[in-house]
Amino acid sequence: MTAYVMTQELSCLDGEAAVDVVVTPAEFKPGTWMLSDRLRRPLGTITEVSPSLFTIQADGNSRLAGMEAANFVSLGSVMSAIAKHMKGECQLSSGNL
Repeated sequence: MTAYVMTQELSCLDGEAAVDVVVTPAEFKPGTWMLSDRLRRPLGTITEVSPSLFTIQADGNSRLAGMEAANFVSLGSVMSAIAKHMKGECQLSSGNL
């Protein structure tokens, strides 16, 4: 129990808890990936505008909202930036590894 409480405190030191993000290819829209947290709540999408241009579209009041102005050169670079911004992990869904 003590370890759990300490982890909770560490993850919230700056006021925002870490959020892991799952990236899933959109079933009917090639070049688009759906973003959700581990509880499957939608966070937004990643869109491949061209082979070296990826953008983020955040859903509603998602914590990703501050990232919409950025452009990325690859899916890997946008996923790394999301992980850093959300202070958690950003991974392809297990069915897409």
